[in-house]
Amino acid sequence: MAKGFDKIRQGECTLHINRNFRNNNLEQALLAGEKELQQCYRLTAIRSSKFTRVYKFTAKFNDANPVRNSKEDKRVGQKAKISNGANRGVYFKQYLSRSVWDFIKHLFRTSRVRRAFNATMMLAENGFDAPSVIAIGEYKFNLLHTKDFLVTLGVENAKRVYQCLFDRLENLTKEQLRSKRKLIRAFGQIVGKAHARGIFHGDLRLGNVLARQENGGWQFFFLDNERTRRFHGLPFRLRLKNLVQVNMFPPAYISNTDRLRFFREYWTENEKGKSEEIALIKKILKKTNRRLSKKK
Repeated sequence: MAKGFDKIRQGECTLHINRNFRNNNLEQALLAGEKELQQCYRLTAIRSSKFTRVYKFTAKFNDANPVRNSKEDKRVGQKAKISNGANRGVYFKQYLSRSVWDFIKHLFRTSRVRRAFNATMMLAENGFDAPSVIAIGEYKFNLLHTKDFLVTLGVENAKRVYQCLFDRLENLTKEQLRSKRKLIRAFGQIVGKAHARGIFHGDLRLGNVLARQENGGWQFFFLDNERTRRFHGLPFRLRLKNLVQVNMFPPAYISNTDRLRFFREYWTENEKGKSEEIALIKKILKKTNRRLSKKK
């Protein structure tokens, strides 16, 4: 387990808790199981895949456990700052067994929750943001179900990228249009940086990235990182997959010129020959348009 986390065992559950977010009431509720968590906190169900359960709730972090300022603690806390005794939004994500095949894979590879945690740490180590991990809970694997879970801190004043873009072009003022284009360029740059460092996001649809305006610019937070991986050299098929995913947005909201703005910033981080860049863009847009047509 990464440094900066304490281990607590109770019954069948092993809880790894971030030292920056110690909270005795929350820890005991997590160790006791989902039913106890529901009794202690007002859980709001969040729409998710059928193989996960996601809840949002509010928790108060103890005055007795101030946020540390060491280099290691900043890394595991991922720049999150909490005032002592503050109420903050918290997300609880439980990973459910998908099939017997899940059990077989679990014998030879790390659990889904551990992969999500490791990917979040990897992103932080490479200068990218994701919601800060408060805790992960692991149970002895069962053939019929799992109860492993990941607990993360909500990102304040942030929206999913698609929500920031969800205004029809003809309805925008000049200022809103400039802001939208600035977001698109910034997003092209951050995706370009990730790919330049060999990082592939398992599902880079615009609902899986949060955006927040910060000091006149944009800061991005990657969500749903279970399948996020780093390669020594990013395979072309994975680069293509991510670039199609981020372009899956209707033309009424994003023009072709906007898409080129994204790619211009992307290529500043991934230099290619001009003809190679144009060929790849054409391939991406062709595949994107085909998928959009199917959706219609």
